[in-house]
Amino acid sequence: MKVGQVMSEKVCSITSGRSVRYAADLMNELGIGSLVVIDEGEVKGIITSKDIRSAHPNRIVADAMTYNPVGVSQSAFIGSALLTMEQHKVERLIVQDGKQVKGIVTRETLKSTLGNYIDPLTNLYRSNYIEYIHEYLVEEGTPFYLLFIDLNDFGRVNKTYGHAVGDDLLIHFSGMLKQVVRDQDYLCRYGGDEFVIITSRSREEINFMTERLSMPVTFHSFTISAAIGVVYGYADNGQARTYRDCISTASLLSTDAKQKQKVQ
Repeated sequence: MKVGQVMSEKVCSITSGRSVRYAADLMNELGIGSLVVIDEGEVKGIITSKDIRSAHPNRIVADAMTYNPVGVSQSAFIGSALLTMEQHKVERLIVQDGKQVKGIVTRETLKSTLGNYIDPLTNLYRSNYIEYIHEYLVEEGTPFYLLFIDLNDFGRVNKTYGHAVGDDLLIHFSGMLKQVVRDQDYLCRYGGDEFVIITSRSREEINFMTERLSMPVTFHSFTISAAIGVVYGYADNGQARTYRDCISTASLLSTDAKQKQKVQ
């Protein structure tokens, strides 16, 4: 999902020579938390309610505003936009097309949107989120791998210990996955006891990750392991694999890995 799909197109502006008091009154009147500062058709900065609280009302906007505000394009992926906010410690981004302001997007909006893709049990993203990630990386031409992770004998856990313990195991394993992933990794619960990671890491790093996640772990009174299939996101001819192809191929490879683990 792109920033342009969730941004607010209502952009309210002010010039840098106006007073902070005027900016505060305008924000209150419009019920908004920020104003884009534009002088002679060019974006100079942004002034927020936080900036106003820190400035004397008789000062001018130029004294209180944030210069060179962080911007983002309409085509940016919402997850990347949220990461940009966290890196720059800001609550909103100006959405621009070149020098033209198209809208404003806030941290609250992005988190609320992403929240619709959260699995309530594991607190991981759902599969439709990872599909957006695939689409985004392909559009950007970014190399990536897809890992399909399937817990072994999970059905036996539910039958032997009950579904409540099975849920506890999924939560525990999800926590292990969160400890392994980094900023360049995207993780989701694909369904049931299956998980997917899309990553731009090197193959060497992925091999290490796969070995670590495949190791048996003890949970309560039993031991469980995972089978993992890995597929590169592009075919030999350089053409991007479809999301369906990536999932199908990686899941079949995880089944092969499961069979090999049983033989051993």
